[in-house]
Amino acid sequence: MKYEACEKCVKSLGWTNVGGNSLIAIIKMYLGFIGGSHALFADGIHSFGDVAGSITMLIGLKVAKKNRNPNYPYGYGKFEYVAAAVIYTLLFFVGVYILMNAVHAIILGHPVDPDMVTIIGALISLAANELMYRQSICAGNQLNSPSMIANAHEKRADVWASLAVLLGIIGSKLGFHVLDPLAALMVSFFIFKLCASMMHQSIRGLMDASLSKEDRQNILEEIEKFPEIKLKKVKTKEMGQNISVEIDVLVSASELLSNLEKVKEQLKENIEKKIERSGEITLYFSTN
Repeated sequence: MKYEACEKCVKSLGWTNVGGNSLIAIIKMYLGFIGGSHALFADGIHSFGDVAGSITMLIGLKVAKKNRNPNYPYGYGKFEYVAAAVIYTLLFFVGVYILMNAVHAIILGHPVDPDMVTIIGALISLAANELMYRQSICAGNQLNSPSMIANAHEKRADVWASLAVLLGIIGSKLGFHVLDPLAALMVSFFIFKLCASMMHQSIRGLMDASLSKEDRQNILEEIEKFPEIKLKKVKTKEMGQNISVEIDVLVSASELLSNLEKVKEQLKENIEKKIERSGEITLYFSTN
């Protein structure tokens, strides 16, 4: 974590999201139901999907922090990718439900004239989701947590969805009654786009995708600072919050073992400091 002062925020974030999303979901579904807004009611269901996602994220983070053991020598970091995949699989089916209801309302063609109270619900949702996004993305970046960052991006999608709902309600109030179910339709498309993007990220992590191009370049630059070693190859992969780096280098036969151990420790420290992540960094030495 980059800033120790953020630790308290990170620890409380999951339950803050659970409480916040639960309250928002209840408000939106209630106001959407009594106010006659398909879009706001659908967005309330969307928020309940977020509640399940936040709970899954908390479980994923807890499991990922378990200590390594003989059965899992690399730890449980990848469990976060599993947790993120569960979040977006669940959210995908929520999107399908919203889509079906919106299409049904549009086909039937019944006039939709939401009550003014639904505008209040949409505004509350818009403001609350933006606040939770800012807190979540900050915490996720500090912790380098895939599931937490995934949860944060979900909040940003919620912001756009709430804006679409607000515009749909206002349009319906102005006489364009089809706009409310159209807004609900847009909510489902926001969900599908987000699911596709974040599922791709989760699959990459589960399939041992390498670190970003920027991180790989930073690692190479740190290796080049040690003239006593010559790089043969380097392999990297994501491990949830942590990383795995394997470096194969050539050294002179005259190099002392003590010096190589010093190089190894210094290089590991430099890499972790440079890319601001910790993990398993292994060096393999071979002589010329």
